[in-house]
Amino acid sequence: MVRTIDERIRSAVLEKIRPTEEEIQQQERSIEILRNALVERAESIGQEFTFIEAQGSTGPKQTQLHGAADIDLFVGLDPSRYNVTSMKKGAKRKEPLTKLFDGLVEDWFIPAAKRVNARNVMKAYSQHPFLSLVLNGLDVDIIACFDLTQEELTRYGPITAVDRTVHHTRFVTGHVDDTLRDDIRILKSFARASHAYGDTCAVGQMGFTGYAIELLVIFGNGLEGAIETLLRLKEKPLDPLNRPASDLRKIPNFRDDFVIIIDPTDTQRNVASSFSKRSVEWVFKRLRHMLSLDARTHADSIINMMIERPIPTDHLPKWLVPHSISKTLRTRKEAHYTLYRDKLYRLTRQIASSLRREIDGESKFGEVLWEIYFEEDVFAMGFMVEHPKIPRTYRRKGPPLKMTQAAKKFRQAHPDALERDGYLWAVVERKWTSARELVDHLVEKVTTEGFELTPDTGQVPARVLNTLYRYVMRLEEDFPLSKRQEYKDALRILEW
Repeated sequence: MVRTIDERIRSAVLEKIRPTEEEIQQQERSIEILRNALVERAESIGQEFTFIEAQGSTGPKQTQLHGAADIDLFVGLDPSRYNVTSMKKGAKRKEPLTKLFDGLVEDWFIPAAKRVNARNVMKAYSQHPFLSLVLNGLDVDIIACFDLTQEELTRYGPITAVDRTVHHTRFVTGHVDDTLRDDIRILKSFARASHAYGDTCAVGQMGFTGYAIELLVIFGNGLEGAIETLLRLKEKPLDPLNRPASDLRKIPNFRDDFVIIIDPTDTQRNVASSFSKRSVEWVFKRLRHMLSLDARTHADSIINMMIERPIPTDHLPKWLVPHSISKTLRTRKEAHYTLYRDKLYRLTRQIASSLRREIDGESKFGEVLWEIYFEEDVFAMGFMVEHPKIPRTYRRKGPPLKMTQAAKKFRQAHPDALERDGYLWAVVERKWTSARELVDHLVEKVTTEGFELTPDTGQVPARVLNTLYRYVMRLEEDFPLSKRQEYKDALRILEW
């Protein structure tokens, strides 16, 4: 069994992360103001709905953290009134649904938001259009969904991905008490402190979600059981039906998922399917380290590991600076931040591939680590490169001599080819010998895709490089720079 968290530590953490009564009241007032505005607008335009309720941590679940609570206000629609059953499934259903939700945002949500003087009112896009705004200092999303019964959800599946959310709220609300709510807050705070929470996490593209953490605590019957379940999740998935991992891995949708947490409201769905391997492994590593600390002598360290702090903006050590590269871009705020994030992840992954290998597969700048970090509309990509400078030429391995036709073509392309160990070899000149210059070139080629280059200064690029230095390099122990003595010495003083 996982060691019980010391009661003094538990109390100290909860004192920092529980929302204040004033916060909760502010959230409730904001929800009520928006709900009333939506109801009044619906009545004026003849728009029907089945419910308008807050979901997520600030709804009935009440699992929010101090200073870190947004509002997700869901608007339920009766599917029978929209001919949903006649829509074709899959990609062909997206267009009519997008048109429907776009109309709801334009004709219903935006006028209601303006009526209450909300700020930063913006139509956003995820799978379908929704409305994003700020009211009383709180970030709010107003999201339409279809009001499905549990039987309909089980039998036919959701019409949109968010149709499950109401059922998630009902399940969690029916299975938690005040003690479990605090356990959820502690584990959620730990994930946030690991910078591995949600879709804005710094370690990995997608971190743990609140619902996944709630399920871990519920099925673990508390914090200690949740941690124990979490640490063995790779070998033993969390499944309300108790199916063995071998059976779950035979399900095509689960085959490539790093960890599995089955949704009790839809047992054919893995709640953790989007979690990045890196973010999960980093949480594992931090948990194991925290559990190894003696609460009698390291209470402050344990508490600090559970409380979220900003990623440092310190300068990197001198020995590492030549190996580090960052590029900063600003978005045009024309789409939801996740679309920009995903686009930049694809670009950064492609750049890392170009840094690692020549077009013929030969090694180029060696091993590469990379990550993305963003705040508001400023995004930074960061790289740690094994060899920042490389020689102008390299030896390219050609085909074996016994493959006569291939060898003939290789000699035609490389008249000076040499024979060695039964293969042809050629000396090839590189176009790029500086990793930094190659990154500059590749980034400049794609700045028309919703981004514009901005000076590589400030806290965002500093934090992406510190994410790599403090977290990713510690996790990626086989990375050559992680094996250097300078880094091993630094680990003695770097905070977790």
